[in-house]
Amino acid sequence: MIYKYILLTFISFTFIYACSKNDSSENKSCGGTALSLKNTSYENFKEINLTPQTHPNGVGRDAVAYADFNQDGLLDMFVATLTYWPPTTQEAATGSSFEFYIKKCNGDFEKSNEYFTTGETCIHPRKALVNDYNNDKLPDIFIVCHGWDKDPYPGEKNKILLSKSIGSYDLKDASSDIGFFHSGSSYDYNNDGHKDVILVSTKTSKKVIFYKNQGDGSFVNDNLSSREPASVSGKSIFTIEMFDINGDSKLDMLLGGHEWTNNTNTQIYLNPGNDNFSSVIPDNISSISNEGVVLDFTVTKNNSLTNIWVLRTSGGEDPVPFYKGRTIQKVSWPSLNSSTPVMDRNLNWIPWIIPSVIDGKNVITSDNKDNYFTLEY
Repeated sequence: MIYKYILLTFISFTFIYACSKNDSSENKSCGGTALSLKNTSYENFKEINLTPQTHPNGVGRDAVAYADFNQDGLLDMFVATLTYWPPTTQEAATGSSFEFYIKKCNGDFEKSNEYFTTGETCIHPRKALVNDYNNDKLPDIFIVCHGWDKDPYPGEKNKILLSKSIGSYDLKDASSDIGFFHSGSSYDYNNDGHKDVILVSTKTSKKVIFYKNQGDGSFVNDNLSSREPASVSGKSIFTIEMFDINGDSKLDMLLGGHEWTNNTNTQIYLNPGNDNFSSVIPDNISSISNEGVVLDFTVTKNNSLTNIWVLRTSGGEDPVPFYKGRTIQKVSWPSLNSSTPVMDRNLNWIPWIIPSVIDGKNVITSDNKDNYFTLEY
């Protein structure tokens, strides 16, 4: 009987300790049902009810992603941060820092060093695309990378963090291709059940590149598809997003870059129904003089009103005050009427804008509270 009592006591203590440890490390006591993934990287960033977050130690100006990485019902954060100063030499360009920050019960983020085994990161990450790339219903992260940011812009490989289990990731090369990849968007463009990626690069023969998921989270350049818009040849494209603008359940393509170079218009390519954009005639979004660097797109639909929001910063003057200030352009669809509710050279440029709800109001804002602003719409 004494042995039985000791055994039961030990089992009870072990169970209580395990539950306590689990609640502490995984926030189960304040979280809830795991947050499910949506079908596109746009939705997994811009349609997750995100509000401006307090980024730990100022991280997150470069590639940032949000998802329920530990499946506790709370939005966690991944950031890829530069560790080199871009004007330095190519030899001195060190790898970036990849970090997971897990949200605690009080709303703060806590850095975790246990989510992936340290591996070779990329030098200059630009965008992080959350989707389920290996079909295990857990969030993975495709990191778009462009490498040392100075002439001759040698480029580098993209990276991917693939889930092995909850809170455990493998860091790999996304493919063998090297390019100056500056932006991307993810969805299943060929309807084979696997989430693919579309990238823009200035150092490859094609400016818009369709990367086919081979089913395991590795990608191959889908050269045979010829899906790239013909009109982008020779253009300075740096930004892409895929979103259903006209409500036909097909994702349309938004492209932007450096408007003053090679007559690079900011454009909308409506999906013809088969995700092949090669023959699509685009709609042009009005340029803004000397605010020609297009950084990001967000689309909002409010009743019958659809607006495209274009995030810009300066570029195009002579001499060019590159990346100075913040401009947000509002473009109505389908009229393409344009206005600029924000244009201020005294504000810092920001990489991303999101639609959000703050104090019951629909606003355009930033994911980073350090850049806090609200533009009501």
